[in-house]
Amino acid sequence: MKIKQLFIVLCVQSSLGWCYFNGDSNEDSKNGSSDIIHHTNWTRREILDNNGLYWLQWWVKANDNDVYFEVTVNTRGYIGLGFSKDGRMSRSDMVILWVDDSTGQANALDYHGAQHSLNRAPLLDDTQNYYVLDGFQNATHTYVKFKRKIETCDPYDVPFSTDTVKILWSFGEIDPNYDSLTGHGNNRGVKSLHLLSPMFTQNSRDPHTRKNKKSETRNWDITVNNVTIEPTMDTLYWCKIVRIPELSKKQHIIGYEALLSHFGHLKLNIVHQMTLFECQTKFYPGSDPLSWDLWVRSSGTVCNSNLLTPRDWDSCSTPVAVWSPGSRGQFLPSHAGIPIGGVSGVKYYMLEIHYDNSNRKLIVDHSGFRIHYTHNLRTYDAGIIVSGVSISDTQLIPPGQNIYRNVGICGPSCSSVMFPEKGIKIISGSFHSHEAGRKMSLRHIRSGKELKRIIEDDNYDYSYQHVHQLANETVVLPGDYLITDCAYETKLRKRPTFGGYSTKEEMCLTFITYYPKIELSGCYSMTPVREFFEMFGVYQFYSMNMTDVENLFLYNGNDYIKNSIFTEVQKRSGWLSKDEDIFYDESLLNKLLISDPVEFHDRTFLSHLYQLPWHEPLFTKRVEQEFITGKHMTFCRVSNDSISIPSEIIRFPEFTAYVKPAKTCLNYMLRGNDDFRSQGSRHLDAFILSLFTLILFIFEIWLE
Repeated sequence: MKIKQLFIVLCVQSSLGWCYFNGDSNEDSKNGSSDIIHHTNWTRREILDNNGLYWLQWWVKANDNDVYFEVTVNTRGYIGLGFSKDGRMSRSDMVILWVDDSTGQANALDYHGAQHSLNRAPLLDDTQNYYVLDGFQNATHTYVKFKRKIETCDPYDVPFSTDTVKILWSFGEIDPNYDSLTGHGNNRGVKSLHLLSPMFTQNSRDPHTRKNKKSETRNWDITVNNVTIEPTMDTLYWCKIVRIPELSKKQHIIGYEALLSHFGHLKLNIVHQMTLFECQTKFYPGSDPLSWDLWVRSSGTVCNSNLLTPRDWDSCSTPVAVWSPGSRGQFLPSHAGIPIGGVSGVKYYMLEIHYDNSNRKLIVDHSGFRIHYTHNLRTYDAGIIVSGVSISDTQLIPPGQNIYRNVGICGPSCSSVMFPEKGIKIISGSFHSHEAGRKMSLRHIRSGKELKRIIEDDNYDYSYQHVHQLANETVVLPGDYLITDCAYETKLRKRPTFGGYSTKEEMCLTFITYYPKIELSGCYSMTPVREFFEMFGVYQFYSMNMTDVENLFLYNGNDYIKNSIFTEVQKRSGWLSKDEDIFYDESLLNKLLISDPVEFHDRTFLSHLYQLPWHEPLFTKRVEQEFITGKHMTFCRVSNDSISIPSEIIRFPEFTAYVKPAKTCLNYMLRGNDDFRSQGSRHLDAFILSLFTLILFIFEIWLE
């Protein structure tokens, strides 16, 4: 074991950049799942600007630690390409590319952003890690093909990973001057991408035949019609029932795209999220099947309202298409499709659109989805499950936090009953949180051990919630746990943030695309209501007992709570100020007046939370840990009315946490040392050489 560890250290400066002794093997392959599909040798292409002037193409080869790039840009000057976590030039990793006008030779120079200045010109790296493979230019365009290792062990290079990365792009009209990189003018921008994730297309390659599989497809456009969002509406959820085209035989949905309205001079998109759900028309006893066709002819209504939304619409719970900011939808791999049509298939669907009108504009919207489907059936029926934290005020993120975690659990009470014996295979996942979200992961627990994270994004971008396609499909077996783990930043917020539907509130969800399809629409959890209040020392409220309060939270109680209670709260608490947001004033937590304990009586629960010492790190850490490791109320939402799985209160599972393989680059210990780094990578190289020599000397002594 010691020899293995020493060799791992000794290979840190190897030409491969990575060095392994099979330390990060795929756990699923050990469990006999030989039919797991690995998507390798994929190619991606993106247009980085809005005018089609800058094209980027890249790919990764199986068993190769290099990423290959091709840029084609409408210029005869230089091309800039950078990689950054936050979209700024400082601390970014950049390469400057051009084809020499005199010699016709393609060139690449490795640069990095200055550490402490936003406006300084990029600095040339002492170590050049970008290698030109080909390049040429014609009368209008420049093309360069080059490569870089996924991990270079250079402290000035950004390691490539499955995290969201911001691509910095620019181009100039002339070849670069070594002293200055001027000339790009407005020809620059930033675009977020998942660099190391494949992206399936309408004609993706069949994983078995390795050939592109063309599908004869038809389109089904589903949109709302003239939904008016008034300037007084900050948040609106609008739902519309639609009926599928006449499809006598089963078909497969192979992908979907968003159809977004454009608002011209406003230059904004107020659509925050769209979801298309399957509806079960026989879900409730006594439902009138004829009502569905009446609803199809209507323009829709407000969602999730006990007063305005028909009860039957609660049966519309299984997602088939999901869109969030930055997404373009998704296409499935060629061996899986979401079933649609047929004699026994679903006939009605519900389109749900969340509008975020924070700029208070008058908007008329016609957004929706374009569904691509084919009669050429694929091997497997696929589906989408939503998992994570149930949307509720019991999800809480304190103010002033650098990082604060919430978790949602899908446990064995659901997976043991609903998952097939051989499990489900996850194709992709889309994370969804709101503006405070910073990190998200889908964790996988089996038999007391955490396996490799199914999806992980430590640089989550709220404005780029594109689907994470998996290069290696993951098997989840009956009895396994799935945990959606979300981390938030609220440094600039002065009040707690709660779970909810508005973008002022937060969510922690994963939309999981998988196969084979099962009768499951959602698997999630929340902090039990009683435990939530007792966490903060509150045991009873005026006018209702704790069981009534639990029902308010579990059954959309804002529509049921009596106006007399709210009036009494306002009158007796004396806490509300004229400057408070209406949003907080109308919170359910602000309508609950504490009666027990006596030292808190006549406070609303919301005002009680505002008085807690959130600025004390020990207090907030204790709250965070108790919410995570304490009790969770789990829900298993099935789409078939013949199956009923009751909610269950469980404790957070005990397991051995997954540990990522150690970084093999000695340079990583210096990534945060700006004083050392400011002296340049030449001093860094000298330090590493000395350390490397010392290790060799110790190794020699140890062998003797």
